[in-house]
Amino acid sequence: MTLKTILENVSLTTQQNIEETFEVIAKALLYDGYIKIRNEYRVYLKTIEFYLHAEEGSPLNVSDPIVYHRNGKYHDGKVPYFPIMTLHAHVSGFDITFENEVLKYRASALIRAYAIFDENTKCFIETKKGCKYDDRSTYLYNYLNGFSADGSNDIIWVDQVSSAKHELNQPAPRRNVFEYVGEKKTNKKDTRLWSYSRKNDIEI
Repeated sequence: MTLKTILENVSLTTQQNIEETFEVIAKALLYDGYIKIRNEYRVYLKTIEFYLHAEEGSPLNVSDPIVYHRNGKYHDGKVPYFPIMTLHAHVSGFDITFENEVLKYRASALIRAYAIFDENTKCFIETKKGCKYDDRSTYLYNYLNGFSADGSNDIIWVDQVSSAKHELNQPAPRRNVFEYVGEKKTNKKDTRLWSYSRKNDIEI
């Protein structure tokens, strides 16, 4: 099943449903494909963090005020819902979205750690000294920024089922995320286990 098909069929309704769904999406994102940047690079995902916020009128009772793309944060009035698999750039990095206008919730997976494969050298780039993995989300701007002069879609998701066992590390709290009271951030860490990482090394 393709990533787009998985995300199109997501319907978050209960807390248990949320956790089960996040695990399914995480395995697809972390094992079964990559972001293709022209014929130059592939971005393989190592760690993702989920963000989920229910708007007013949603049957889902989940508040996640740190979500950027929602009503009431940086926007007045009604914020249009992103299409499935929009690559949303913001000050914390890049999200892959799966929002639902019918159920009125905003949902996305933030790329938290990744590896860059160079199509020319056929090697992974050392993004940090001696390491192919990088957890500096905003550094992805070095690869995902810009546009295609001829109007073609030069950044796409490619489905590629991995032969590696689809094992995840234990979910963890998201990095630098705190609880909110209404729109006010507290100094208490958000303990929801919405960060997922692959256990197996990324190999080509």
